[in-house]
Amino acid sequence: MQQPAARGGELLRRARGGDGRAFEELAREAEAGLYRHVLRIVGTPAEAEDVVQDAFISAWRSVGAFQGGSFRAWLFRIATNRSIDLIRARRRRGELPLEPPDGAEIEWAEPVAEGPDPVEIASRGEALAVVEEALGGVPAEQRAALLLRDVEGFSYEEIARITAVEVGTVKSRIHRARTAVRNVLMQRGWKGPAG
Repeated sequence: MQQPAARGGELLRRARGGDGRAFEELAREAEAGLYRHVLRIVGTPAEAEDVVQDAFISAWRSVGAFQGGSFRAWLFRIATNRSIDLIRARRRRGELPLEPPDGAEIEWAEPVAEGPDPVEIASRGEALAVVEEALGGVPAEQRAALLLRDVEGFSYEEIARITAVEVGTVKSRIHRARTAVRNVLMQRGWKGPAG
């Protein structure tokens, strides 16, 4: 039986040679994680499905020119760029509010004062919903970098290649995104691991 890495390399070799079934198998292996990543950036299932489909079509069209490296990282780069393009297009069309939603007064620069005791957050599911909501208020480039690092486990260097920016920019975006999410959580009563 072939090892997963060897099998993946063989599938990629065949896909680069024009084997559609090999490409489909590679795509199937990445699809669920890619969809979750895109959904967290764009926010709606229908748009996430469209972006992932578009990313796969684009990858298929250019797989013959793929230079090597991580196929997964390459797919994430394509999908992340498509997601950010979608967010930018929404802004140009005026689909995104310029201000935070009603009742959401978010302090982005400095951590906010302590809020209610964390016991007031009733369940882990509610906490996750708050994190997802907080992520929704983070600019797309920052959100993408944070998700690639903390959810998908890519290194800073891989994220820099995926997003086509310097490593320092990646670190800055991740820091800003984490600060923004932490501020929202603190507003909702989360006091952090120490307290």
